[in-house]
Amino acid sequence: MSKVILVTGASRGIGFELAKKLLAEGNTVYCAARSVDKMAELLAKGGKILPLDCNSPQSIELCVKSIIEESGGVDILVNNAGFGLYGAIENVSMEDGREQMEVNFFAPVYLSQLLLPSMRVRGGGRIINISSIAGKVYSPSSGWYCASKFAIEGLTDCLRLELAEFNIKAILIEPGPIRTDWSAGAKNSLLENSKGTAYEDFGNKSFKLLSGATDGGMASDPSAVVNAVMKAINAKNPRPRYLCGKMTRLSLAAKNIMGSSLFDKVMKMQMK
Repeated sequence: MSKVILVTGASRGIGFELAKKLLAEGNTVYCAARSVDKMAELLAKGGKILPLDCNSPQSIELCVKSIIEESGGVDILVNNAGFGLYGAIENVSMEDGREQMEVNFFAPVYLSQLLLPSMRVRGGGRIINISSIAGKVYSPSSGWYCASKFAIEGLTDCLRLELAEFNIKAILIEPGPIRTDWSAGAKNSLLENSKGTAYEDFGNKSFKLLSGATDGGMASDPSAVVNAVMKAINAKNPRPRYLCGKMTRLSLAAKNIMGSSLFDKVMKMQMK
């Protein structure tokens, strides 16, 4: 049965591929992102294009207002928009850190708040939050990014319990490294926040580790995430979380088995 779906961050990468898949299956798909011009292909395929700046509460409100006026709400919200801010915590400005939390954490929360009333009226729905293995496993120079993903993990778990009586599911998707242009932004921020500081050498080593994960054989195609989201949408009783992509299960198992002290040592060894 056709569903009304909002996909944020639909102008590129995972969001773009997911929107294409959902449109191909006959759904009404609201494709939202800052770069409206980059969604021309989605428009041609029948997507409903909306501007959305996840760093702006006013933009979020206008986006939701447009959807409610036209369709009365959504059956499924996919909070996909996000970026990676890297660098030593001491070096990253509070302004940049707040933007990371605003886009990766507060925007999904606010979108959920605004769309949940219409889901209750419809008798159910699904909120699918694209988290990351970085919401479970930390790595060098990723403090702000990990903070945003650890936060969305905890909030989604609580949301799942709160919404159960309304037949609304809150679901986490936890990808490992994915081959998209997300990695370019993350790596650029890491270099910018490290150059000429006490953490320059640490940042350079972190850069090599991040590049190895995102550019090499450890990275997966966006289809790995798209497939996981489709499972979460189509399952009668979806799981609370879906790990997807290469190395995710191994990374999580290693951290859980090793404990923090041994895991720290392994991380440090990889940066030599």
